[in-house]
Amino acid sequence: MIRLLFFLFFNLILSSDYNIYGEILNSDNSPISDVNIFLDELDIGTTTNNNGYFLLSIKNYQSDKINLHFQIIGYKKESKLILLDSSNINLGKFFLESENIKLKTIQIHSHRQEAGQISDIIISKSSLNENLKGNIANTLSKLPNIGVNSYGITTSKPSLRGFSGDRFLLTKEGNEIGDLSQSSIDHAIALDMTEVESLEIIRGPKALIFGPNAIGGVVNTNLYGSPRVRVKRLMFKYLIGLESVNSSSYGNLIVYLPILKNQLNIFVSNKATGNQLTPTGDLENTNSNVQNFKASLTNYQNNGYLNINFEEFNMKYGIPPNPGGHITGVDIKLYKKLSQISYHRDISLINFNTFDIQYNFIDYEHQELVNEQDEFHVSLAKKTHDFSFKLSSDQKKIGFELNLKEFLPKGFYFTPKTKETEISLYRFEETNVEKFDIDLLTSFRYSLLKIRPNLVNVQFNNLESIDIKDRNFSNVSVSFGVKKLISKIELNSWFMYTMRSPRVEELYSDGPHLGTYAYEIGNPILDIERIYGFESALSYNSEKLNYSIITFYNYSPFYFEMTKMGNCEKEWIPGYSHPCAGADFIDWGSGEFGFLYKYNSKGNKAIIKGLELQLGRKLNNLITNYEFSFVIGDNLTKNIPLSYMNPMKQILDFKYSSGIFNYKIRFSKIHPQNRLGEFETPTPGVLLTDLIFELKYQNHNLVIQSNNIFDKIHYNHLSRIKSITPEPGRNFHLIYNLRI
Repeated sequence: MIRLLFFLFFNLILSSDYNIYGEILNSDNSPISDVNIFLDELDIGTTTNNNGYFLLSIKNYQSDKINLHFQIIGYKKESKLILLDSSNINLGKFFLESENIKLKTIQIHSHRQEAGQISDIIISKSSLNENLKGNIANTLSKLPNIGVNSYGITTSKPSLRGFSGDRFLLTKEGNEIGDLSQSSIDHAIALDMTEVESLEIIRGPKALIFGPNAIGGVVNTNLYGSPRVRVKRLMFKYLIGLESVNSSSYGNLIVYLPILKNQLNIFVSNKATGNQLTPTGDLENTNSNVQNFKASLTNYQNNGYLNINFEEFNMKYGIPPNPGGHITGVDIKLYKKLSQISYHRDISLINFNTFDIQYNFIDYEHQELVNEQDEFHVSLAKKTHDFSFKLSSDQKKIGFELNLKEFLPKGFYFTPKTKETEISLYRFEETNVEKFDIDLLTSFRYSLLKIRPNLVNVQFNNLESIDIKDRNFSNVSVSFGVKKLISKIELNSWFMYTMRSPRVEELYSDGPHLGTYAYEIGNPILDIERIYGFESALSYNSEKLNYSIITFYNYSPFYFEMTKMGNCEKEWIPGYSHPCAGADFIDWGSGEFGFLYKYNSKGNKAIIKGLELQLGRKLNNLITNYEFSFVIGDNLTKNIPLSYMNPMKQILDFKYSSGIFNYKIRFSKIHPQNRLGEFETPTPGVLLTDLIFELKYQNHNLVIQSNNIFDKIHYNHLSRIKSITPEPGRNFHLIYNLRI
């Protein structure tokens, strides 16, 4: 099968007439990225990558020569006459001369900003292909201080610098995803990774643009099919993927259809996976199936556009069996529908040059079933209406948001139906202070949240109805920072104070949550969580060498978690009486075995701090990169470590680029984790080795990832089922993209 795939791929890529490639450099031999390379007479072109390389393919061209143009702002436009005397033409190194220019005001529809802080990260193109996995957590797992909270591969979710849940934000094109993935480990993220064009991690003052509880950062995904991308002709993009670790196959099709001043974008994808494979065997009931359909229609105007977008996301997946719960596991069905209308306009108003207004409606439901029965035992549904208004420029943003949510639990989950209304105002500004030659960044976000539970037909076992009251929360989050550039050295520092309101489940839960094999009990008198955060960073960047060092420190006087109320240390044998029968921390009659551990919401003083180091070296076509990171969390109230902190991690990789080929070898050293929170067990360390091959030829892109090539048995400290199974062993992942 693999030989057949390679035969088909290489027959496809060898079908064109001419391939022109080379390297674009400036006068000091450093590469220039994002240079536009194009032909006037043909509607084709390309851009250089981060290393200055480009590849331009020309089909069915009749002349024996072409005039190739090179253009980017800040450099003189250049042209080169090329004789087409070979099917593969290597231009070698091509130099552009910089120039000082005065730009008139130009309005365009691509307003995405580059990283603003040293700790910010942008992952796109080759860097995304080299790390792409079936979910966002595993895609990010090779980055510093990012862990993977998991109940198996399907339900994996990222942990940023020890922060999980909704202490960091996960967004699509700047908007909330609208699922319940941040509230529980068994809730899969309703995000199709095959639709992701790029990922960015945003920290510091700019993070408050997205939400108040962004102390861990913002993980924002930019998607294919965005209305910002306008095409001149009918275009198609195909993707095919195969992965051995769970016998998965997936694919998508994207269609861009221009119609006069309009454009129709259609996205269809499907993914099917088998059970997760590990060095010790299959992990039962971890198969999944995902279908995703999106359609958007954009009307383009001279200075803006109007976009209507519809999405339907369906997913079925399993939670593996657990000795502390259902012996056959739990099956989950997830549905999400999105309807969106947005309007973008370029303006000239005071210091703002863009205006955006948007309305989203998200209809989401998560059903938990046992033994593939038709009737669910637990259903968690949420309907979200979100209205937003924003004025922006490169240095300033202000916005208003109105968010209405309705939480609709059903079945044996005794949380009341609850309505939430939240009004938010935010502002961000970056100012240059000429006297000190520094950039000053400031931001704030104010939100008023009203929570209204409905106690009709609700019976509580552990809570008192009299304690279930309406709650109002007034949150103010602020941040300020400075940036200083001294030659090739950059200094960053920022401070952030965030306030996070408790979720509905943290306040009012009183019932079994089958997917986590837990009986969850809320705390209706929980107060606002507050966190004070500080980051300081230094970086150096030159043509051949770059490095950075980042330190961060976060303190919370009231840090709350849903934690286990107790633990039975004695082993229980099915068919016999439970050795801890009658204990307060066990609820009877809820699980297949007749018991579930109780969890409740608690607040403690906590500190989370850490370090991130990066060192990169470029020598001709070889790039070496080393990263070191660790995070430490302490529960000051109980004088013990915080639970589920990612262990120390070191990653060393070597990447060699040669024309249309990229080769990478990566070594990941995951250290043991012996700093244990309440009820945690230690996790041994491991050294993993990955090999990655990438081929870029014309409109074709082929990536082969070989992960854990020595089939090492290893465990993830943040996995909730590490006592049942190790992490996946040797894995082969093939991704093929075609654009026509």
